[in-house]
Amino acid sequence: MSRNGNNSESQALPYPEEEVEYHDHDDAHPTKASSRTESPRSSMLSFLSTSSNSKSSSNPKSKEQEAITTARLSILRSPSKLEEKQQHSQANDSNESFDEYDILDRTRRPFYRRRAFWWICGVTTILLLAIGIPLFLIVIMPKIAQLMINGSTMEIIQLNMTNPQERSVQGSMHAALVGMPALLNLFAAKVEFVTPVQVYWVRGPNDEPKAGQMTLGAIEKAAFAPAEFTHSTMFEIEDPQLFGEFAKVMLSSEQFLWRVMSKIDVTVIGRTIKDLNIDKVMGLNGLKNFNNLKVLSFDIPSDAPNGEGVLVSASASIVNPSPVGMSLGFLEIEMNLKNTKLGRVSAKDIVFVGHQASVVHFEGIIYKQTDPAALEEVSSMISNYLANMPTPVSGQGVSVLPDGVHPVSWMTAAIVSTKMTLPLSAPSTMEMVKEVNIKDMSLIVTEQQPWAPTVASSSMTARFQLPFNMSFTIMDIWDPKMTLGYENEPIADVYSGVWNRTNSDIPHNIISFTLPPAPVSIRPEGHDAFANLITALTQQDSALIDIDGSAKSVALTPVGQFNLTVPLKVRLPMQGVNFNKLTPSVGSFDVASATVDYVIINTTVIVDNPTIFAVEAGPVTLHIKATLNGVTEYVGYAMVSNLKMGPGRNSLPALFRFQPQTPSLRDNLLTEYMAGRGFDAVLYGEKGSSPIASLAPVIEKFNLATKVPGMTGFPNLIIGGKGSTTVTQFLNDHMVMVQAEVLNPLSSPLWAHELKANVTWKGYSFGAFHIIKTIMINPSGVNISPPIGIRIPTTYQFWMFMISTFIPQNPGLLTGAKVFFDLDAEVLATVGGDRGVGFEARARYSQKDVGMSLQIAFRPTGMGPGMRKRKRSIWVRGQERHEIYEESYDLANELGPEPDKEDLVAYLEWLKKAVRLSYPDEAAADGGSM
Repeated sequence: MSRNGNNSESQALPYPEEEVEYHDHDDAHPTKASSRTESPRSSMLSFLSTSSNSKSSSNPKSKEQEAITTARLSILRSPSKLEEKQQHSQANDSNESFDEYDILDRTRRPFYRRRAFWWICGVTTILLLAIGIPLFLIVIMPKIAQLMINGSTMEIIQLNMTNPQERSVQGSMHAALVGMPALLNLFAAKVEFVTPVQVYWVRGPNDEPKAGQMTLGAIEKAAFAPAEFTHSTMFEIEDPQLFGEFAKVMLSSEQFLWRVMSKIDVTVIGRTIKDLNIDKVMGLNGLKNFNNLKVLSFDIPSDAPNGEGVLVSASASIVNPSPVGMSLGFLEIEMNLKNTKLGRVSAKDIVFVGHQASVVHFEGIIYKQTDPAALEEVSSMISNYLANMPTPVSGQGVSVLPDGVHPVSWMTAAIVSTKMTLPLSAPSTMEMVKEVNIKDMSLIVTEQQPWAPTVASSSMTARFQLPFNMSFTIMDIWDPKMTLGYENEPIADVYSGVWNRTNSDIPHNIISFTLPPAPVSIRPEGHDAFANLITALTQQDSALIDIDGSAKSVALTPVGQFNLTVPLKVRLPMQGVNFNKLTPSVGSFDVASATVDYVIINTTVIVDNPTIFAVEAGPVTLHIKATLNGVTEYVGYAMVSNLKMGPGRNSLPALFRFQPQTPSLRDNLLTEYMAGRGFDAVLYGEKGSSPIASLAPVIEKFNLATKVPGMTGFPNLIIGGKGSTTVTQFLNDHMVMVQAEVLNPLSSPLWAHELKANVTWKGYSFGAFHIIKTIMINPSGVNISPPIGIRIPTTYQFWMFMISTFIPQNPGLLTGAKVFFDLDAEVLATVGGDRGVGFEARARYSQKDVGMSLQIAFRPTGMGPGMRKRKRSIWVRGQERHEIYEESYDLANELGPEPDKEDLVAYLEWLKKAVRLSYPDEAAADGGSM
């Protein structure tokens, strides 16, 4: 608020304004009067004064009230030090009066700073404590404690009863008080049971007979800890007969109710609260007729003595869902199977602990059965057990001896009335069939029945092992059923098996079956699995086939003769063909027909099948890509009219359409094939490779990288020949004239257009020939070629080789003999017609030991003059000089007459002289004389 009162209208006073006229001693001064008119403090003083006067005039007050009013006015008119300072400041700024100040700037002293207030508080607190604490401790606290006890819940975590007697049973109890306010957990406390705990069995409304009582000790609870305790005590049974009824309910029901009552003393924070009542109804889980029983093991160790049946041994896990545990000791149970008394078992030292699992070991006997209905029920039980299917067997308590000797009436009454169910099943998957051997198996798939292949086997044996050590004789087996599968997917069901009694060896646990040819329907949902299985068997070393089935049998046992269903479940490894590792060979080779673009070849593919499978899969077409010298091209396709393969070696007739794309690859492939070296190829299927719906996806995905083997035993195209020559031809023309015998190995005409070859003898070059002339050779026929001139080497060394090596090793040449040469040949030929009509190809091949009938006549007749160098002396201008000149001479005259051919040594010397005469320079260098 400003000092000149400009904001006085905006400030609301804490009391109503009254329009009252008043005057004081300052009214004579106009400035001060104006200031007072605007000053709230002056207004307040005026209001109080006027109000007081007006009230006194209208309603006279007592002197006391007047005194109070006078005092208030006095206080308001007395400036504080702060107001004096403000007035002094105002006086310096203006000529206002020093006694003018603002009443709202006055600071009042708070009440809580007044000494009287604190005196009153202190006295009040002392009085409240003096009265409240005793009241809380004596009256309120016990009631609060009782309310807390009433609001809490008593929970029995575990109560184990041991050493049961007629009127008592030893107990070990672990319990807790829950539901207490969280604040109480902050303090340590002690709870003492003043009176024995009375236990009542709540059977229904207003039906709570006393079951017994027990004495519990003190409960010590630490700070910040739950109110749990464990006490050992003796439970005193009120009425054994009643307790027996209660025990029946406890063993059979899902839940039962107890009411516990007692008086307790509670000590907390140093204060003991006595005679609190505890009265709690507790719901406890019952044992539910041991419905959590699980068979861990079941065994028949031997036949029972005296032919009474078989001995049994079993272990079972029993989970106790109740907090109440009990020591039963010796327990005997009668086992029943529907309407059949199955046997009796017993166990020793049985102890059930609350909320825990106990393992009980039973031993006993299964009775021998003679009644047909009983035999049928037991047959079903054994079949289920073998098939890992549970069979409910009921158990009725017969007797219980807690100490192993003496009965307790209330416990016997409870056990005898208890009926339990034992789910008899194999503790783990039974594997009776240890091994399956299939001697052979055939699979025939046709286009008419693509999803019903015919399956057959001459012998299938199974080696089994019984899970029990008892007498067991199989009298008959029938109705075998098998489901074949792959990768856990069922494919087909087989019902055609027949027991082969002759081949079975029952004493050694071997059963034999035959599988007569019969169609097997592939399940609609098994189509993909069937295709995957066939793919695995053709492209892998092995595949696992799932066999899941059963067979019915008649078995004679010590318990009786039973009709059993024996399961058959095995995963059988089957050897696959794995074409990726096979190297097929080609047998016969025959050209069926040809055009300019391709040739149709009938051939035989030889494949070794290492498996037991015989397959008949109808027509199959596979396309071929060949790779040679880094070049890969499509070269045609192979078609098998009926893919029929059995175990071992198979010869598959096939049609091969050879249709390479480039001449160079065509010629190179033929050359490699004829040379026996073969080439890399990929055989693959595509849409339409098989017309059989079930096999089409398999063949379509078929992709096999293999090596096409070269042809073995390729026939010699030149099988022989004959020729003769003279010494004149040898020495002058260097030519040997022969005629070759050319073979056509095909069953169709062959046109040979060009033939050239290098001739060698034991690695020594003997010459070469080249014929460009079309020769038509009949199918599988031999034609004589026109005279072929083999041009022999012209060197002196060749002739010396002839005289020193060739003729001595072939002396018959002088009169005529067969000599075997090697050829490196190249032939250009067509099949199916002459050039421009048939399929043309050029091939290179090597041919060993080609026999040629030769005769060399070394008659010197017709030999021309020879030339030899001479040295002579001449005189030129009186000086003698020497010069070399050539002179001609008659070789025949120089050589002399031809020796007798029977004298080989003389004849060879004569030939050597002829060579030296023909090569005088080379002979001179060689050291020979003319």
